[in-house]
Amino acid sequence: MTVLLLVRRVPPGRLDLTRATAQQWNDGLARDTTLQWWELVDPAADDEHPAAALAAVRGGDVVVRLAGLAAPPGRRDRAVQVLLALVDALRATSARTLEAAPSGDHPGAELLAILREAGFRPDADGREVVEL
Repeated sequence: MTVLLLVRRVPPGRLDLTRATAQQWNDGLARDTTLQWWELVDPAADDEHPAAALAAVRGGDVVVRLAGLAAPPGRRDRAVQVLLALVDALRATSARTLEAAPSGDHPGAELLAILREAGFRPDADGREVVEL
């Protein structure tokens, strides 16, 4: 049976659970308290159930920057799914671009493959972006 998963901005009451989950998958990302978190969740699950995947962004009016992803080991599909759903959710905002801004100068090969599968493409400056 396939479970329907939806993306949503993490409600304040789930931030501690979100950070604990992120710490298991991506410790450095979990420590940054300035990020806006989005989670891929089963809407029928209770609030104590951890997210299936997480995306963290730095908000902006026109450009939103993807700071990182967190998904269970071996679940690349979940990382792609949370990105696709995040792009859809951001289209309902004033943002016009989602830009990948991972730590370091360039995304690693695995992250780049995930970004490309989720629709990111290099812009004129070589940054990985999705036009919303």
